[in-house]
Amino acid sequence: MAKADALPARLWTGIAVAAVLLALVLRLYGLDLRSISHPEVYVPGIPLPLEHSVPPPRLTWADTLWMHYHDEPHPMGWYLAMFAWTKVTGISEWALRLPGAVIGAASVWLVFLLGRRVFGSAAGALAAVLLALHGFHVFWSQAARMYVPGAFLGLLSTLLLLAFVYDGRRRMLTGAGYVLSVAATATCVEFVWPLLGIQILWATLVLPARGDFRWSDVLRARMAGMHPAILLQMLAVMISAPELLHSVYRARAGAVEQTGLAFLREYLSFGFLFVTDPDAIPPMALSAPVAAALLVAVLGLVAGGIRAPALAPRPAPAGAALPGWLPVAVAAAAAAVMVWLALIALHRNAALLVVAAGPVLALWLPALSRAADHVLSRSVALTRWREATAGPRLLAVLVGVAAPLILFVLSAKVEILANRAFLLFVPALLVLVAGAVTAIPLSWPRHVVAAALIGLFAASLPWSFARPGSPRDHKALVAGMQASYRPDDLVFVLDKRWEEAPLFYYLPAARFVFGDYAEALRRDPQARVWLVTWPWEDMPVITDERREALAGYARVDHVEALRASAELFVPPGNP
Repeated sequence: MAKADALPARLWTGIAVAAVLLALVLRLYGLDLRSISHPEVYVPGIPLPLEHSVPPPRLTWADTLWMHYHDEPHPMGWYLAMFAWTKVTGISEWALRLPGAVIGAASVWLVFLLGRRVFGSAAGALAAVLLALHGFHVFWSQAARMYVPGAFLGLLSTLLLLAFVYDGRRRMLTGAGYVLSVAATATCVEFVWPLLGIQILWATLVLPARGDFRWSDVLRARMAGMHPAILLQMLAVMISAPELLHSVYRARAGAVEQTGLAFLREYLSFGFLFVTDPDAIPPMALSAPVAAALLVAVLGLVAGGIRAPALAPRPAPAGAALPGWLPVAVAAAAAAVMVWLALIALHRNAALLVVAAGPVLALWLPALSRAADHVLSRSVALTRWREATAGPRLLAVLVGVAAPLILFVLSAKVEILANRAFLLFVPALLVLVAGAVTAIPLSWPRHVVAAALIGLFAASLPWSFARPGSPRDHKALVAGMQASYRPDDLVFVLDKRWEEAPLFYYLPAARFVFGDYAEALRRDPQARVWLVTWPWEDMPVITDERREALAGYARVDHVEALRASAELFVPPGNP
């Protein structure tokens, strides 16, 4: 690491800046080429058929807030922010996806800062280049979804926590920023809780308490002697708790993919760098030997990162503690908001009222952390480890490796495995990989490994761009229809079916028929009709009441796209 960092810091910073610019170009490239997917249509502000679309239209603030609290399982904050965004920018594909692309590129700068703090400037620059070229991260940066913004905010919270603990400057600013960044992460992604739990564990391990400990302190929720970072984490729990209540309210089963050991292998393979995509035809997947080789390589590099020399700063002086009234006031305010949310919920009210006690229970977090510190400090080996450990590197290990492993174990009981949600942990994994590379003592092997990694990550970009953005290509289907489509054509679709929603986005002014198809034909006997269906591999032709109503009509055109079909029928006797 010392040899790699021997070059001027300005050079590594310049490389990181270039990586950010490269990341922005890659994430803007082809931003509007993929079809809008069904989840992307959940962005508020898109006009959709009232009472027929899933999701429903949300064109006002009240509609957005009501629907996303009562009906949407994902955190609400990102949707509320996108409501404001679409009011200003409109709802073009570029407008919907631009925030993710810009935030994805900005994440590259944050990973440089994290790598620089953990291993030095060279590792930070390499980690930045790797994230800039990370095909999986590029893919999700080009989607109007909350995962890349959530990962950015989670990475920001990790950086602000380290700054608060080690820098000793502008601590009021970094402390407030840490709490707010955690709360903002909670409004984007559910995995803020394992991330925050890992951050609390790290603070308990590396920030010993001051003063004498008595077990009665736990009963009294005593906060004296605790490092202010742990007190800030207590506040972060309180402020983020309302979104936890929403997650409990809208919890559902079967919403994520559960793929067992294959999921863990793909995460450890540089964070889903060449992720399996069953939505492509044929499905995209690495061969078993290549996947195994990739896993072995990354395990070796992660192990190297865990053992590599790392920066080991001493925590700055703890400074002043929080005012005693502040945690109590925040707990009371957060609990009051949660009680109100529990009372206006349409079901699970009793369970939500129990969750509403969370902010008050968080008052005991410092005391419990103090008790854990008391038990751990009785170990001489742990005390020595604390004195010698590289604190920032430990946090990267816990976030990049320990948290995903814990979630994988928990997935045996709870359905929580979704590769896109694990983007929260990928930057820390890349920092460990970069630390291992820059710690290679000889120059030429270090350069060879770094170049090989950069080439490998660059190879993931064509893989990423080849992936369909949706299982069904609504955009290509509508583009194919345009040659024959007329504004007075009828379009037969199913009512209240999520598969139809992106079609409404691409054909906003179409004359859709959602039911009673035979009656629609009787009312307009001269109308041409488009039958739009979504065939699957094992069902290439969809036959239902729509096709039956068109039994006497002649099919004159047929447009197909990925798992999408549009057939044009004309009335009997018409040319």
